[in-house]
Amino acid sequence: MYREGSKISDIAGRTINPDGTIVELKKDAIFDRTIVKAGGVKVKAKSFAMPAVERGVIVEYRWREAKDYVSEYAQFDLQRDIPIQAVRYHVKPLKMEYSFSAITFHGNATPFAKEKDGFYLTTLANVPALRDEPRMPPDHEVRAWMLVYYTRRDKVSPDKYWQQFGKQIYDDNKSLMGVNDDVRRAAAAAIGDAATPDQKLERLFAFCRAKIKNTRSEASGLSREERAKAKENKSPADTLKRGAGTPRNINMLFGALAIAAGFDTRIARLADRGLNFFDPQAADEYFVPTYDIAVHVGDTWKFFDPGSPYIPYGMLRWEEEGLQALICDPKSSVFVKTPLSPSEKSKQRRIAALTLTEDGALEGDVRIEYTGHLAVEKRLDNEEDSPDKREETLRDMIKERMSTAELSAIHIENVSDPEKPFVYAFHVRVPGYAERTGKRLFIQPSFFKRGIAALFSASDRKYSIYFHYPWMEDDTVNIKLPAGFALDHAESPAPFAASTVAKYDVKIQVARGNEALIYNRTFSFAGLLFAQSDYAALKQVFDTLHERDNHTITLKQAGGTQ
Repeated sequence: MYREGSKISDIAGRTINPDGTIVELKKDAIFDRTIVKAGGVKVKAKSFAMPAVERGVIVEYRWREAKDYVSEYAQFDLQRDIPIQAVRYHVKPLKMEYSFSAITFHGNATPFAKEKDGFYLTTLANVPALRDEPRMPPDHEVRAWMLVYYTRRDKVSPDKYWQQFGKQIYDDNKSLMGVNDDVRRAAAAAIGDAATPDQKLERLFAFCRAKIKNTRSEASGLSREERAKAKENKSPADTLKRGAGTPRNINMLFGALAIAAGFDTRIARLADRGLNFFDPQAADEYFVPTYDIAVHVGDTWKFFDPGSPYIPYGMLRWEEEGLQALICDPKSSVFVKTPLSPSEKSKQRRIAALTLTEDGALEGDVRIEYTGHLAVEKRLDNEEDSPDKREETLRDMIKERMSTAELSAIHIENVSDPEKPFVYAFHVRVPGYAERTGKRLFIQPSFFKRGIAALFSASDRKYSIYFHYPWMEDDTVNIKLPAGFALDHAESPAPFAASTVAKYDVKIQVARGNEALIYNRTFSFAGLLFAQSDYAALKQVFDTLHERDNHTITLKQAGGTQ
């Protein structure tokens, strides 16, 4: 893949057979297509299939990638999902007062060596393919890559660097959170009769969400043309007056309103743990690309991001939770760890009222609710889609694990309201859900886990294991049994817990004189990062979960002897 401003050329390849014959990659087997086009940015891909590949052959390939320029920071991939004999980068630094520097991660590329015409060369040889594993850490935590950048700073200690940087950010943003009479009046009106600090901040947060249209969000109600033409406001007063602004404008307005309400308020700079894991010893602003608003309440700092349209009050994007945030101050900047939302904040609540027929078909109504980070992901996945496309996505999601499922009466609710659950509601029919054998029906009562493979299948692991955030699942499945059938074996799977990280519990009950089966299941998981050495124990947890989710019960037809 490559962006505009980059060019892929000189693609060549060949397959060498055991007898020494060679099959060349033909030009008509090389394809160029645009795979992403959003926000004025195109991402394209070159693809090719090597010819005559079979066991025992040797495959050789190469290509050249050229970038028009190297910006202040540039990322160079050194490893891909295919093995590389050698990767070489030739870089021609700009002639300026800045120093040209590079850092290699997860590899040992050679130091840049001067070539002719002002170019510098670095090389990494014999690079293995990156092995994809489920729940891997961010790409930059496992893949070999290089950061090339310019700097005019003298080397200082990390502590001194962050103090200087924090003061700079505070000074640069002070005017952008400026308070005037309009801001004071808006803060007072928004707070109203709120008494506690948390109530006041929640109302200010809700005001920014309700009164200011986010010019970067599909949920704003603004057309794409209107959002494309929108300009950055220069002050919180401008944002108030226009009733619209960028995520940065909205965050700055929230900060100004909090200051007007008497709160000690700062800019917080953070890393993005969806990209890499931050260590303050890595003293460079490159590693803290995002920002939030920090408000001092009592003896703690609380963090807010109303500019992210789908994040509920009291939470941050998962990429910004549970990591060190720099509270920027003119005198003494400090790192404070952002809170990690507990499992119950990101919940799947799933309810099914179903009827089982004697031929094994299952039919009824289903409702799935997502909250917290789960809801954010659903909203981001659906925000640009038409209603028909959203329904198609839901059908594909269900049919991926139950291929015979038929969905109708689909309702998708609260696509853009972050304070309410994201909801799928639909009617479903699944022919052949239960297996009929003579007088017996065998059924998996965990309807929502039917057809889902075990999370970890490999016996070994190279990388650590990474979960983005804690989550919880809460399922209720009510199955009306076919007339003349009763439970033969309906014991519940045994509950289990893994320290404070995972907890699983299931209860199976019968109701109305064996006319209905009620299945209640809860599962919560609170871990984030696990060492590779923990893989066996972690795999055991999820293997046990998978086994018990596939628990089968037996229904026996009255009078049956089989």
